[in-house]
Amino acid sequence: MAVKSSVRTPAKRVHVISRKNGWAVKLEGASRASRVYNKKESAVEGAKKMAPKGHDIVVHKKDGTIQKWEKAKAKK
Repeated sequence: MAVKSSVRTPAKRVHVISRKNGWAVKLEGASRASRVYNKKESAVEGAKKMAPKGHDIVVHKKDGTIQKWEKAKAKK
């Protein structure tokens, strides 16, 4: 008989980070960026479209510090 676990797996995150040639959207743990955009606003919109439900979006400043962290919406 299978037992349901009450332990929640940690949510993955999608990061928007600065690069020499623009702003990159990268899934946490990935070795490469999914896409690079010219403008930060475009990268944030791209991250929102890419991020599956249940993923946080972390937007970084040019110096690498966190500017904004959008928590994933809880699944019903």
